[in-house]
Amino acid sequence: MNIININKFIKNSKLETPFLVIDLSLVSRSYNNLKKFFPKSRIYYAVKANPAIEILNCLKNEGSYFDVSSKNEIKLCLSQSINPAYLSFGNTIKKEKDILWAHKKGIKLFAFDSIDELNKIENNAKNSKVFCRLQVPNQGANWPLSKKFGCSVSMAKELMVEASKKKLIPVGLSFHVGSQQVNINRWIESLKLCFEVYSSLKEKNIFIDFINIGGGIPVNYDDFNFNLKSFSQKLNKSIKSIFGRSPINIILEPGRSIVAEAGIIESEVILVSKKHDSDNKRWVYLDIGRFGGLAETESEAIRYKISPVNNNSKCSPVNIAGPSCDGADIIYEKYNYELPNNLKSGDKVIIYSAGAYTSVYVSDFNGLQRLKEYFI
Repeated sequence: MNIININKFIKNSKLETPFLVIDLSLVSRSYNNLKKFFPKSRIYYAVKANPAIEILNCLKNEGSYFDVSSKNEIKLCLSQSINPAYLSFGNTIKKEKDILWAHKKGIKLFAFDSIDELNKIENNAKNSKVFCRLQVPNQGANWPLSKKFGCSVSMAKELMVEASKKKLIPVGLSFHVGSQQVNINRWIESLKLCFEVYSSLKEKNIFIDFINIGGGIPVNYDDFNFNLKSFSQKLNKSIKSIFGRSPINIILEPGRSIVAEAGIIESEVILVSKKHDSDNKRWVYLDIGRFGGLAETESEAIRYKISPVNNNSKCSPVNIAGPSCDGADIIYEKYNYELPNNLKSGDKVIIYSAGAYTSVYVSDFNGLQRLKEYFI
């Protein structure tokens, strides 16, 4: 992504770190790239990735649909005059009162993965459209999701039949291969599982409208370079191969792949130190850490590209940590990060591809400076 405009904004502004800057033109570009490479698919932006109203309005203007996971996310979308018909209540874990509230607000599409959830939808959102989430393999994902959500193929067959007997309309199947999934085979395997359920339902005269292939499309971080064109060609070919001429529609639920690369964080170095004179690695403490927006660095799962500002001197290995008093607030210790030897307190660093799953994770722990967001 071209972040020239962000760099100009930062250079001309005197902002207190840490802060996140998002270029909305890059958000639009990412959305339209997905539309270009998946032209027959409907895109539901995963609001949880970054629910800023500036992003919601940007994507609303592009014609996006929205995947919402809570009452508050629905409220946020409705407050921006987003048509409730464009919302999918995709969380499989919902309170009955929230289902009832959402249905009264015009939400007509709900996810489920258990009989209890299906019963709740039947009781509180009669005549709604429902789709069943499958549990699928997630090896290869930097941020796995599948153990918590979804059900087996055999259970999905039973639940969709049960849904057809209730005052509900079974319209689709969904899965999620894990966030930042770098192995395209996970999608192919999951599509085959969906086809098995699809075929079984067809034999029972239950004809579903769509397969929701979730999110998980990766972005460029320090340890991964991604080619969307090549990925889409392989995935579209696989969909056609598996489903043939079946009249099935495809839904995508991207979050990270739409907003991550549109944003960068600038952070200040608070301290550079060693624990012993003989240590080979310095410790670099930033004014943002695990509790300030970098939660996805847990177990060093997401490895952001980090660069010093205006410093091209020789580099050496470092550990990178956050500013809080919690011992778990270590960002990177195992992965080989290097920063300039002359790096010192007060210097700045840039954290790239930080537009997704950062500001939404900010807490008030230790009363530290909160991550601020700016939009250009």
